[in-house]
This record gives sequence, structure tokens and C-alpha cells, in this order.
Amino acid sequence: GADRYATTLAIANALGNPSTVFEASGVSYPDALSAGPAAIANHGAVLLTAGGTQAAATSAYLSAHSGDARFAIGGWADGADGQATALVGADRYATAAMVASKFFTKPSKTGVATGQNFADSMVAVPSLGRHNAPLLLVPTDGALPSSVAAYLQAHADTITSATTFGGVNAVSDRVLKQVQQATP
Repeated sequence: GADRYATTLAIANALGNPSTVFEASGVSYPDALSAGPAAIANHGAVLLTAGGTQAAATSAYLSAHSGDARFAIGGWADGADGQATALVGADRYATAAMVASKFFTKPSKTGVATGQNFADSMVAVPSLGRHNAPLLLVPTDGALPSSVAAYLQAHADTITSATTFGGVNAVSDRVLKQVQQATP
């Protein structure tokens, strides 16, 4: 496409005009990455907003597909489309956990990647979506966000594996240990 917004429309059209749309900001990456596995698992498409306003290309697509199920992932997308079901957490970690809770209710697998950079998350999305597994974003170091810990603990009886994407510079051993403790 001519820009990132037109590219997402080309992808949606190549998918055969999916009936589920995940809208996320095109000016920041975390929410779109969290939506990726859910879009794959639900045969949907991720479309981008221009931050808190609707991109013209996305608006035209949505007008032509008014019957689609629409989910606004993150605060900026929610501001751009008041007609979409909003999944907005307090931060990128909580938003990713909300997407996981909505679309992955009995996961056997999950993936974690740093929410502070996009590269590891970006390559994780196709694999996770194919395995019907959510992407949970975590900080590089420090405490595991309570929203992520709560999701992992709530699904500890079904999650049999958690894959970390990125090395110790992306997800520290301390964060990895907390993920492992939350999913015994």
C-alpha cells in the first residue's frame, strides 16, 4: 500500500474481507501486536488508526463492511472508533492481557515478549496465532505486571507451555522466573 494504513487494507482484502476487525493505533506498536494472534486465531484482520483519529483508508473500509465485528485495541483506537468494542487497559501490558482474556479463554500455550520494543513481539505473532495462543507483553526487567500475572494464574490449569520471545536483554531472567511461577 501507499502507507501503513493502505497496507493493512490490502492485507484485509487479500484475506477475503474477514468479518472481524481489530483496530489498533498505527503510530504505536504494542496494541497492534497484542491484536495479531487474536486476529489470526479468529480469521480477522488488524486495521490501523491514525492514533486517536480514524485513518481515511480504514474509515472507508469500515464503511464498506458495516456488519463486521469490530474491536478497538488500546485507548487510541477506542478514541478513533466509538462503535467498536473497546479493549483498553491501563497500559500496554493490561491491554494485552485484556485481549488474551477476551479471545483466549482456554489457552494451552502463551507467548511473552517485551512490551518495550517491537521486534521480538512482531516475529512471535504468526506462531502464536497459528497455535491459538495469546501474546502477553512484559517489561524487560522488574515486576511482572499484575494484569499479566492475573491472566497467567487464571489459566494455569490450561497453559502447558509459555514461550519467551527474545533473549535476556529483552526479557530478563527475573521476569521469566515470575512468568514461570505464575504458570506452575
